[in-house]
Amino acid sequence: MKTRFEDLNVDREFYFQWHITEKCNLRCQHCYQNDYTSANELDLDELRYIADKINTTLEKWNKKGTISITGGEPFMVKDKVFPLLQHISSIKTIYYFDILTNGKLLDQPALDKLKEFKKLRRVQLSLEAADQKLNDQIRENGSFENTLSAIRLLKKNDFQVAIMMTISNLNKNEVEPLVNLLEKEGVDTFSAERFIPEGVGVGLKDEFLTSEELKNVFQRIYSLAMKKDKIKILLYRPLFALLNGNDPTVGAMCSAGTNALTIMHDGTIYPCRRLPIPIGNVMQDTLYKIWYTSDVLWNIRNSKNIKGKCNRCDFIPVCRGCRASAYAATGDYLAGDPQCWK
Repeated sequence: MKTRFEDLNVDREFYFQWHITEKCNLRCQHCYQNDYTSANELDLDELRYIADKINTTLEKWNKKGTISITGGEPFMVKDKVFPLLQHISSIKTIYYFDILTNGKLLDQPALDKLKEFKKLRRVQLSLEAADQKLNDQIRENGSFENTLSAIRLLKKNDFQVAIMMTISNLNKNEVEPLVNLLEKEGVDTFSAERFIPEGVGVGLKDEFLTSEELKNVFQRIYSLAMKKDKIKILLYRPLFALLNGNDPTVGAMCSAGTNALTIMHDGTIYPCRRLPIPIGNVMQDTLYKIWYTSDVLWNIRNSKNIKGKCNRCDFIPVCRGCRASAYAATGDYLAGDPQCWK
């Protein structure tokens, strides 16, 4: 059995989403990347250097680090991903790491290597619908069957499996069928992310959910989370707090400026992958300096700076809206969350 890791609270955890490449073997319609050339991609020694910088920073903060290794598709650079995971596994301040992949390149030899890493918590894949045709329309022909095959191979090898769904107008009615399918397949966790129109996904801008449409979807997800016991439905997203503000497992503060950073393939740092505003580069600056000197992060941290109805909302201490959604819709990362229904 894989190690079971306890959930960390915001005071104990610092999270890194680390995109080690922008190369990818899929071309999903809603992708937040602009291209797939992965220009100025860092080599293995540089990736190890960043991992050591993460360790130094976490030691200063006395925090446990969690990392999602992703891309692009991380297994497009197998010569780097496995040695990097080995290095990360040796760092004491790293509590666990996840791998975010489309699963297309997962095979038994790859899983045999992954079994060596005791700090690997979950492997996360993506599905957009229980309907094969709709899923493949959004992601790519064949991706539905490829992902199901990857899920089954991972479960056969006793890995924890997570599925992410990116919700837009295209698939908003697929939540219940997809969760039912995943439960039958033995998937461990399900989470839903809002579609943010950026990168090549700008082409789907008309599929951006309105506030009332999002409210309906979130209410249905919340209802499923209260009923399902074989699959854990994660509700750690802004706006879920509006459904039950008294439950600390329902909803979460936007992590930008709170306890997370995104590291890109060339060392560029973003507050969040869906908020693509460069705030530094880890190859030139320390993470400590970036975290404490970024005007963008300080602007977000001060809730009085958040504009629109978010500024007057009594949920702002536990929500603050999604800064990426605001930025994509208005060009202003401090604007009110355009998808909030309150």
